[in-house]
Amino acid sequence: MRRSTVVRLAATAVLAGLAVTACDFTELVVPELRRRGLLRTHCTGRTRRDHLGLPRPSRQA
Repeated sequence: MRRSTVVRLAATAVLAGLAVTACDFTELVVPELRRRGLLRTHCTGRTRRDHLGLPRPSRQA
């Protein structure tokens, strides 16, 4: 299952009136995503930009 699908399912659960808190999501869904290899367990770079593999913007004067 893709991350976007999991996020949509979580949002649907909240909208449906189920008591889903951020704590519940973190404790229940995140470990399952990691087990399935859909969520990284560590960052590959020092910044979010590095982690996502985005190029640095050129400096404009």
